[in-house]
Amino acid sequence: MAKFITIQRKYFLYGGLVLAVAVMSLLGFNLFGSINTNSTPEQLEPEMKILSIEFDPQIVIKDLTYGKEVFKGIQTLSNSNFKVSAVVQNMTEKTMNNVPIKITITSLDDKAKQTSKEGKIPTLEPGATAKIAFENIKALGDGKGKSATAGQHEMTLSIKANTEDSLTHTTEAKVIFNVDTTVK
Repeated sequence: MAKFITIQRKYFLYGGLVLAVAVMSLLGFNLFGSINTNSTPEQLEPEMKILSIEFDPQIVIKDLTYGKEVFKGIQTLSNSNFKVSAVVQNMTEKTMNNVPIKITITSLDDKAKQTSKEGKIPTLEPGATAKIAFENIKALGDGKGKSATAGQHEMTLSIKANTEDSLTHTTEAKVIFNVDTTVK
């Protein structure tokens, strides 16, 4: 004998509505209007671009051993006194005046140890480049062949915004390096 199951029409209607909402959500339809969101930030073309950073004496990339641990590819300076120079370029179509540039060096072993120097480029024509040098910088620590962290430094080179002279964006570059005077 066969059994009959009866389902009321309202359950078919409710089931159909649930199924329709599920299909629309899978297809990406929005019942309450369109919401435009942009998850990628707009990239601004920098007004001033840092083209290169050079150290004197030059940084060498070496594998270093501290204790029993080997560190591969460490950017190392072998002198505790050094010079940093940077080449910057005006990317705008207007002449920039009094461009403030600041270098900050922080010891990664002791963040309280920090040194900074400031400089200015008096005038920079559209598309032109200029080289600025920061001399007589003293290291804030030295690995001396014994400590991987004692000589670690972070250098930040910043071209600061200067609204008086129409420079509205700040540009930064960071370099992490190690000072170890035993490396030759």
